[in-house]
Amino acid sequence: MAPEFRLKGDEVSIPFVMVREFPFVEAEIDGVKGKLMLDTGASEALSLNHNPLKLEEGRDMGQGQFGSGQRFALVLRPGVDNVRLAGGLSYARVSHVKSQDAKQLEGITPDFLGWLGYWFWDGYAVKMDYVASRATFYRGGPDAFLKGETVVAALPFQLPKLPNHPVMTSKVGDVAFLTLFDTGQYGGLYTDAVTMKRLVDAAAVKPVAGEEESAADVTMRFVDGPEVVLPKLWTYPIAQAAPFAKPIGVDAAPNILSLGHALLKQYKTVWDYPNRTFYLLKK
Repeated sequence: MAPEFRLKGDEVSIPFVMVREFPFVEAEIDGVKGKLMLDTGASEALSLNHNPLKLEEGRDMGQGQFGSGQRFALVLRPGVDNVRLAGGLSYARVSHVKSQDAKQLEGITPDFLGWLGYWFWDGYAVKMDYVASRATFYRGGPDAFLKGETVVAALPFQLPKLPNHPVMTSKVGDVAFLTLFDTGQYGGLYTDAVTMKRLVDAAAVKPVAGEEESAADVTMRFVDGPEVVLPKLWTYPIAQAAPFAKPIGVDAAPNILSLGHALLKQYKTVWDYPNRTFYLLKK
């Protein structure tokens, strides 16, 4: 989908703005200004919220599903004209674009236009810098994206099913967790009640009082990497991981740690998809 909507060049830098825990790229689509979420969890290069846009008539593509489980109707549009992104990128015409009613994302930012996803930067490593509010995409190897940086850890990952969802193992206390990464979230810990009690008793998980949902300060450790405290991480029964775990190929895991802004705000990170390595860099 959206075959013309791809990065070009060996190194491309795009500024983003933060709304809550989400990075957004300011954009203009056929004259309508708004924001596109920079979402590593999204596959499509460009997918649109058709509420604020006047799009060409399309055809029904069935249903899609958010990671949280909500379903939505998908429409395939013939194309959209004049797509411009912050950083000076522009595309006169993007064909075969999926759209949906994304009203729930308008609750995060009223000018929500859609998502930027993996196929936009396929073949590149992505450096996310939440201090500079900038994503930089590199077609070269580590010599390009590690120049001038202090490496805290280089963490190998696997891709069980989807090319945009890194998976590795880490530990919370003495319990192994399959660990996922996604810019389109804050983060969550998924396990059963018995394991949760064990982790709370060991002080690896410290519930935070006064939150509307179950939140806790979680201390985790990467294999051959640092120990990290994740503040106010959401905690859930493992069954609630099913909507996103099955497409990624980790639905058989008894424990899942899904990491977003709770981790990413503490480091610069590089998502080196070509070499299947996730780098933590000093801010």
